[in-house]
Amino acid sequence: MLKVVKENAGLITSAVCGVVLIFLLGVVAGVQRWFPGPLVADAIAAAYDLRRNAFAYLGDEPTMHLRPRRGPGDGVVVSDPARMEPGLTFMTGVFGRTLTARLYAADGAIVHEWPINFFDVARPEMDYPYDALVHGALLLDNGDILVNLDDKTMMRVSYCGEILWRNNAPTHHSIALDTEGFAWAPMAGPAYREPTLFRRPFRADRIGRFNPDTGELVEEIDLVQALMRSDAVGLVTINNPNLDDLFHLNDVEPLTHANAAAFPMFKEGDLLLSLRNTNQIWVVDRTTHQIKWRFLGPMVHQHDADFQADGTITLLDNRPMGDPTAENGWRGEMGGSRILRINPADRTFDVLYHSDRRNAFYTAFRGKHQLLENGNILIAETDGGRVIEIAPDDEVVWSFINGWDETRVAWVMSARRVQDRFSNLTCPAAAPAAR
Repeated sequence: MLKVVKENAGLITSAVCGVVLIFLLGVVAGVQRWFPGPLVADAIAAAYDLRRNAFAYLGDEPTMHLRPRRGPGDGVVVSDPARMEPGLTFMTGVFGRTLTARLYAADGAIVHEWPINFFDVARPEMDYPYDALVHGALLLDNGDILVNLDDKTMMRVSYCGEILWRNNAPTHHSIALDTEGFAWAPMAGPAYREPTLFRRPFRADRIGRFNPDTGELVEEIDLVQALMRSDAVGLVTINNPNLDDLFHLNDVEPLTHANAAAFPMFKEGDLLLSLRNTNQIWVVDRTTHQIKWRFLGPMVHQHDADFQADGTITLLDNRPMGDPTAENGWRGEMGGSRILRINPADRTFDVLYHSDRRNAFYTAFRGKHQLLENGNILIAETDGGRVIEIAPDDEVVWSFINGWDETRVAWVMSARRVQDRFSNLTCPAAAPAAR
């Protein structure tokens, strides 16, 4: 064998160098987006998607929305009414084979289900029967809901399930109202060519303001231009930026009149943004589009940044590192997710709640939180198919598991504690069928 190698050393060396050269060219083509690099990357992504969502393509089950079960039980598995915040829990997610919104009582009873299946709403835009995701939902005072069908449309649906309007805006992740009652949401953005940022084309989200009565887009903020205008390009020119999704903007929240006095460094109407792919939160001046404040450091791929009445900002720090397994206590490789509180005045922060061995809280890529009036925290642990309410002593006082079958749970995309009065709303009785 050694003799053969020696006799053919030149040929073998040439072959090895050729293989290495082809490999390096493939890497460069992928990074530089040279043809056929994008086609190969897209083909690999499509193959991965097909493997993961094969049953969804066949119309059998919503596999994209399902994850391994981490514990036993379905519905309400923990309930301590004396320590819970009163009210109903508004949830969006997959319940059975229906993608919809529900109101739950403390005991797990379904008080109301919006009679609509969002899997059926946008069939022409869907690649397969379950290719839809409610990512951002807001319950209005009259029982209507504003909903983002992720990257496809925003719509308003009545308490009785009627689609009142539907636009063609590619909104996603969150919806929040400003003082004037207009709705703000992230939107998928176009391809940019900004050589002062990157030599290659990239994609970046924008922000939209919508009339909730009509769905009309009434205002739009270009974050790339805001970045350039603020002379803060260093915020994104980091190592290995994701040029297919530069910001991954997953929350836009306007500073309302009710909270403005608590934030003297900002003004009413300023926009709090969560940019997952850069591990940053920004406050942008709505009028000038200047980035007037930014924060990074403790959080990793965070979601759901909120202005609070006490002058702080809270967020869900996902910390996605590794899959949840029994071996790591269902908390990934960074010890699970947590809720952070940030003081924008002095840039200090503390941890309001974190995963521990009493309660393995870990949602790597999605999730919402709500600070309740009694001091508790309500958390939609989306990737765990669970909603939990945490008391100030870190005890779980309410827990809801959205079970799919014996081995899997389904996503709960959002959860919010709302007033009991929503249980008193009614829909007109259906007219009797003619004989």
